Amino acid sequence: ALPAPRKTEPTGSRRKMFVFAALIGSLTLTSALLLALEPGQLRPDGASTLAAVDTHDPLSAIFDTRTPCQPGRWRYIYVHHSATLQGSALTLAQSSEGMGDHFVIGNGDGSLDGEIQIGQRWTDQLPPAPPPGAKKIDPACISICLIGDFHQSLPTPLQVQQLGKLVCSLQAKFKIAADDVYLLNDA
Repeated sequence: ALPAPRKTEPTGSRRKMFVFAALIGSLTLTSALLLALEPGQLRPDGASTLAAVDTHDPLSAIFDTRTPCQPGRWRYIYVHHSATLQGSALTLAQSSEGMGDHFVIGNGDGSLDGEIQIGQRWTDQLPPAPPPGAKKIDPACISICLIGDFHQSLPTPLQVQQLGKLVCSLQAKFKIAADDVYLLNDA
């Protein structure tokens, strides 16, 4: 009498199941790591961020505000530096008045180089607070802060590039003349 034939699974099928299980396991582990490493939420007066890389038109997102942008609301653009070597919208928001600017552009130390961060004052279409060293600021101005102390060093090339794109977008949307874009040197 011959022994009954043993039933065996084809090796290719076992291999496919092993690869599939390994793929699912690694995707699950990656998702868990990304969730664990996700930065905490910003304070209520914090900021959202635009990527510093070129895509089709990432700056169009600046006009998606909680309070709609009103024509004629903004007449000037003021640009100043943070007078700090490093920082971000979150670090600037830790002052008693919160972040006074509409936009912050990072220098790579505390935020990505060229990263445009959008403050709550912009999303709510509120006037800016005076930058450090200034007593008042026109409520019809858009305030942009570049991270850095420009008494010690110049802005990074990517900061300058992103500032140019941001200012051009704001000028086009609100019909702000070049003569109404100011660089505040004393901030």
